[in-house]
Amino acid sequence: MAEEFKKRQEKLIKLVLEFEMHLMHKKDIYHDSEFYEKIVKWYIDNYKFKKALNAVEFALSQHSFSSDLLLLKANILIGMQKFEDSIKVLNHAHSLNPTDENIFILKGQVLVILGKSKEAVETFKNAIEFSSYYDELFYQIGLAYQSSENYKKALKYFKKTIEININHENALCDLANCLDVLGKLESSIKFYKKFIDKDPYSEFAWFNLANVYYKLKKYKKSIKSYEYAIAIDEDYSAAYFGLANGYKAIEKYKEATEIYEKILELDGPSSEIYFELGKMFYLRKKYNISIEFYRKAIKIKQFCGKSLHGLGESLIALEKWFEAIHYFNKAFKLDSNNFIFIKSLAKAEYKVGNIMSSIELYERALKIYPEEKDLYMDFSFIYYETGELEKSIEIIKNGISHIPGESLLYYRLVVYLIQHGKYKESITILESALSLNFDNHVVLFKLLPKFEAQSALYRIINQYREKR
Repeated sequence: MAEEFKKRQEKLIKLVLEFEMHLMHKKDIYHDSEFYEKIVKWYIDNYKFKKALNAVEFALSQHSFSSDLLLLKANILIGMQKFEDSIKVLNHAHSLNPTDENIFILKGQVLVILGKSKEAVETFKNAIEFSSYYDELFYQIGLAYQSSENYKKALKYFKKTIEININHENALCDLANCLDVLGKLESSIKFYKKFIDKDPYSEFAWFNLANVYYKLKKYKKSIKSYEYAIAIDEDYSAAYFGLANGYKAIEKYKEATEIYEKILELDGPSSEIYFELGKMFYLRKKYNISIEFYRKAIKIKQFCGKSLHGLGESLIALEKWFEAIHYFNKAFKLDSNNFIFIKSLAKAEYKVGNIMSSIELYERALKIYPEEKDLYMDFSFIYYETGELEKSIEIIKNGISHIPGESLLYYRLVVYLIQHGKYKESITILESALSLNFDNHVVLFKLLPKFEAQSALYRIINQYREKR
């Protein structure tokens, strides 16, 4: 089968080269429209839009009434992002063949791209009387409503699509997205189960039910549903990905690893699958193996920030701080506004003694993410460790002004105030922290091993405990 496909491709490439030679030498040639369609489709499939446009113009000079060639021309113009021009061509094609549903569908899709969802809906509805594929038209109407954020109407048409074709994979997926936006995911479980009762061998229905369970954080149920989808279709790659994510969510990293390895076997190497395997081995504390997979991911996709960052984290776990900085820097250069990248690089720079670089990074991060508590905690700790308690107190107080409901910032401030000898103020802050979240007071014992010696503060904690 693969050999036949290869032969067909070779034959097609030969036709394309012959056609180009004729054009180059300006020789008179004539072929039927189907011949030109093959040439043009090859150009489109290989993203050679300029050559495709030249070829289709040449073909139309001989077959000016071919709506199929005009449809191809519209596709080329869409590929070149000339959407208004494609609409003109589609209108011309419609005048030649007013019952071709493909013209309606493509025109509707372009109108959606142009933000004209109302016109798009009308176009799709006009096609219904000429179509035998109602499921696809209903689906396109649903997409048009979804693009204009009219999720209730989108939901209606996605449901209509599935009622006609339970195995319409995209409609099942978009239905779940709409229900999620509308906060109706829970109710969608009955909807999917109803269709599963009609067709228990629909892997798509099981897959989307699993996705709903996953979004609702019902991970064990999602795992079971993904497994049903895979039992029906053993090569269902997306279901394997979902299953692996389910295991990852319940911290069964060994099982998740095995599923990712199965995906690698099914789909072959990719940056994404190597990244996931790197992540799994990192979470399993097999850092040398995780490093191998992150390196493989980077080899395939050199500018993959998350793989570069993952590699850096694995190196940190082995206390190879300088090597980690090298990869954190690469990730940071790819996305200098990424919170995780900035934070990791700042922490690593501090660990190797590059204090000023670390401070600059934390200051940058806080300008972009003023409501990230970890930034205030880590940044203030630099000054705490160097004995600049006034500065560390200032940073934490700044954090509290941005996130007044975060108890951990108050507890951290209690520590800094005690170390600075400001006991009276620390009592007031401790009371605020306890009222926000009593259970978090245990952090005080980690940061101040001799906290029990602070009898007044310890007494306040006991009073709050008794009240509870």
